[in-house]
Amino acid sequence: MPDLVRIRQSTAPAPIQLALHLFDLAAYEVLYRFSAVRRKRFFNGGYLPLAHDLRHPPDLAGEEPAAMMYHLLLCSMVATLAPDPDSILDIGCGQGGGLLYAHAVYPKARLFGTDRNRTVTRMARRALAGSGMATFTKGQNESIAFPTATAEFVISVGAPTYFGLGRFVAEAARVCKTGGIIAFSGGYRQGDHAMIEAELRAAAQVNTLIFHSYANITPNTFAALQADIPHRAAELARVPWPFRAYGWKWADMPGSAEYEEYATGRRADFACILRKP
Repeated sequence: MPDLVRIRQSTAPAPIQLALHLFDLAAYEVLYRFSAVRRKRFFNGGYLPLAHDLRHPPDLAGEEPAAMMYHLLLCSMVATLAPDPDSILDIGCGQGGGLLYAHAVYPKARLFGTDRNRTVTRMARRALAGSGMATFTKGQNESIAFPTATAEFVISVGAPTYFGLGRFVAEAARVCKTGGIIAFSGGYRQGDHAMIEAELRAAAQVNTLIFHSYANITPNTFAALQADIPHRAAELARVPWPFRAYGWKWADMPGSAEYEEYATGRRADFACILRKP
């Protein structure tokens, strides 16, 4: 996912911010087209430990920690809500791994996905072609590229913090059907969980949503990152120049400011569940 939040918060002049934004988007496309990432089903971070009831679809073999992020939202954190959705929308769907997992959990649900990256929306479309139940569209601007009341279950891993939490909650509320669930995760550098939760509670109230739960998942995401470092390093070694160094930072590798913020407790990763009455 392009690093839009950090660019917007930069004090650099507007032309520099624009150049960084365009490079970020280009890097996002290049990594999926020409690196080892194109063979993966996920590009989101992972979650450890794995749940005992984690599903193991063959198409997702070897990417279980990344699938666990979706299991958290689709199963673990919503168990008391007993969801049985007729439709699921993944915002920031990447290569379609999350919807492949959703299909394994809810095989009768219609699937929808959107991502700002044109390459991965094509990859996701191919990955889910066998289901006969999936629709994908390329995202644009800061709106979710689907009509009002599209899905009963709206999910997102990582994308909310790039929208901005208030904007994401408003858009998710719009595309969620009445009686539906909105389940999402994200992370902030130098974040504050009390502040993040308060912002989400306020956004839920403004959009007449019910705030169900909030969880600090930083220890779990950091554990998954540490376990995946050798694999990430091997993949990044094959990334084309000049995107290799950028990819090292993007992947939160040791030596990057991103990794140090995890290691020193300044990172705030979270998961949140809202309901639309």
